[in-house]
Amino acid sequence: MKKFIFTLMLLSFGLNGETLDQFIQNALEEWGVPGASVAAVKDGRVILLKGYGVSNMETKQQVDPDTIFQLASVTKAFTAAAIGVQVDQGKLTWDEEVILHLPQFALKDPYPSRYTTARDLLAHRTGLPAFGGDLMGKLGYTPSGTLFRIRFIEPATSFRDKPHYSNAGYFVAGELLAAVSGKTWDKAIQETILDPLKMTRSGFESKLQDRNVAHPYVIKNRKLTKVPWDTSGGFSAAGAMTSTAEDMASWMMMLLGGGQGVLKAETIEEMFASSMSGTPEFSEAPPIDKNSGFNFGLGWDNYHFQGYMVVEKGGGLDGIRTVTTLVPKLNLGITILCNRNLTLFPEAVRAFFLEKHLGKSSTDLQGEIKKRQKILDNLLAEEPTPKNPLPARDFSSYVGSYSSPLYDPFDIKEEKGQLIVLAGPAKYRGTLSHFSGNTFLLSWPQVNMGHQQVTFVIGPDGKATEIQTETLGSLSRS
Repeated sequence: MKKFIFTLMLLSFGLNGETLDQFIQNALEEWGVPGASVAAVKDGRVILLKGYGVSNMETKQQVDPDTIFQLASVTKAFTAAAIGVQVDQGKLTWDEEVILHLPQFALKDPYPSRYTTARDLLAHRTGLPAFGGDLMGKLGYTPSGTLFRIRFIEPATSFRDKPHYSNAGYFVAGELLAAVSGKTWDKAIQETILDPLKMTRSGFESKLQDRNVAHPYVIKNRKLTKVPWDTSGGFSAAGAMTSTAEDMASWMMMLLGGGQGVLKAETIEEMFASSMSGTPEFSEAPPIDKNSGFNFGLGWDNYHFQGYMVVEKGGGLDGIRTVTTLVPKLNLGITILCNRNLTLFPEAVRAFFLEKHLGKSSTDLQGEIKKRQKILDNLLAEEPTPKNPLPARDFSSYVGSYSSPLYDPFDIKEEKGQLIVLAGPAKYRGTLSHFSGNTFLLSWPQVNMGHQQVTFVIGPDGKATEIQTETLGSLSRS
């Protein structure tokens, strides 16, 4: 671990005299989080750098500032920054058309295919649906194959009409970065961001083999259970990076310190600025609310609290939650990394931190965040199955290969009295549990993908001719 002059400087002012360090220790237990690592910076120096709890509940290995965590969607800010380096070098602009550099790119409609820019991709304003096409990242398609399939995703809205959080859009941004830089996405990040900042513990999914790494935990059967790392597959530019609290301190100080030779100050300002107006959803936690504003920048979101613009990016994968929050005007930032699924613990810590530095809210932020957590807790609840459900017909009626332009193939097989799905070249495995009639519940290995209903359309010969889903569309028997 790099040696700072001081590793920890406790903040001893603010809310009832409680320090940030004390709050985190108490919150870790209150929120039931196995472990966390936190870095806070102010005016170009580290004011808090500490690990809490354990990275592995079985071995009791302690979290420290060097413990590697998956960054999840905080990766998007790095993708945007690496594109910003290309902007600084004059290789592209935020507002020139993607097809000038990536001619094979296309969306469903010809107009956005022609005019989509880096800004559109990074600010979620292409019209691609929220999380639409995410499954493609798991199915083993080549990057060129995935890029080709993007054109078959049905848009949610018109081009630049409303923002929709799109990992597929960030996949395209990663391909754009590769085309402009002449390097793969990960090499471009490594050489333009990580190496100059000496973020030696940061990197990509290969870093998960390190001995000092945080293992992900989810609630199963009312207890915390370790699960495999949720790797991003083909959508690396949207969520495949890893880092530590100590390295994230360097990242934050670069962004708050005018770029430090990595990025131009005006490029950072452009990334932080609003490029698309949004509306807070249930997943945004206080102090984000209907009065705070909520906008998408380039790899970042922003809102206002106590008269200050707050710039933020959060992320979540199975068993992992991350948040980086910056207040540029005060040269202030915090990163919280933790290893529990869909917890708002990071938002609780950053809310405490913001109140200490920006002033106490008239609203009980901690109470409101706990209310929001209850909504998230119900998000992945399994749909109830009917009592004594009877399949409409023998499983052999459903077995077969199905496809659509977006997803190909979906091979449905019977295995030990269970219908399973083997999807894409990677044969990504899902299970089909009978729900009612010709409808089944489809579940994938990743906890956060939840469950969805799949209905088989039966032809005159008693065999399924098609499967219909709400999010994956329709797939026809091949």
